[in-house]
Amino acid sequence: MPEEGFIQMYVRDFTAMATRMEAGADVEEQVTRRVKELRAHAEIMDARKAPGHRLAVIDRLTHEGERIHVRQGRIGPEDNEQLERRRAFLMHVADMLADDADLHANAA
Repeated sequence: MPEEGFIQMYVRDFTAMATRMEAGADVEEQVTRRVKELRAHAEIMDARKAPGHRLAVIDRLTHEGERIHVRQGRIGPEDNEQLERRRAFLMHVADMLADDADLHANAA
């Protein structure tokens, strides 16, 4: 079973980047670097603890993208466009993480 702290750390980082992006910051370079770090860290965690760390982050990012009440940035259901941009950003990150042919082989 993937470590919850691992999942929370990366999801928190990516959701914070979504908030900074919404405020006008260019975060693409940060996202790319953090995705690379996550991949390397997930390989270590999979080998030492249990498989599936990267998949767990992808699942949590997907879940976070579907939320309609977001504490960070104080997004509420009345701001559907901002929620959609946040969801699109988190799905983009999830796609970057899933963009490896070996993803499912590592989870097994």
